[in-house]
Amino acid sequence: MAENWNSPRQEINYSHYTADTTLLGPYHRGVLWVQGCCFSCEGCIAQSMHGKGGSYASCEALAAFFLKQPGIEGLTISGGEPFLQAEALWAMMEAIRYEKNLGLIVYSGMYLEEIQKLAKRQEAARRFLSQIDLLIDGRYEKDLDDGRMAVGSSNQTIHLLTDRYRDTARDYYGAKGRKTQICSFGSRLQMIGVPSAGSAALFRKLTREKA
Repeated sequence: MAENWNSPRQEINYSHYTADTTLLGPYHRGVLWVQGCCFSCEGCIAQSMHGKGGSYASCEALAAFFLKQPGIEGLTISGGEPFLQAEALWAMMEAIRYEKNLGLIVYSGMYLEEIQKLAKRQEAARRFLSQIDLLIDGRYEKDLDDGRMAVGSSNQTIHLLTDRYRDTARDYYGAKGRKTQICSFGSRLQMIGVPSAGSAALFRKLTREKA
């Protein structure tokens, strides 16, 4: 893994974000997709977020955006790999929770055991991990895609790191079938939610045509 796992930069390199959805966790939530990933999972729908690119915004600016959304219970961070930007994401969540107790769900390609080992070496990873209420961990495995709501493949585990979603996680993530939405973010189309095979194929077709 050549990426810097402990960047001190207080800006977040992101792909896009949305104010309100119910497709990536219980309740209404904002979602931030970060740019940059150290994994190359076969079949990943977020390949546009793997390399360099995206946009930069300060932690304070993104915190202010999510704080002004009145109907959301929490925030989901996906990508891309969030732990590549642990310091900046920790700072954003600190700013948010100073004002409002929003929940935090994180999708990471790292397994929890890998994150815990990283957290022992790097303070930024430890701080960011301590803020997460629910973690969905592990690389996407195309052959293990089991169709669960908002989870990519059966090797990925839902970890309740706090009690915040204990009463809702089983029903939400245990549902069969998937729901997705294709939205326009500037000049790009992006998909919200974890897609079925059919939705993924449609998205790839649409993005090829738009390109």
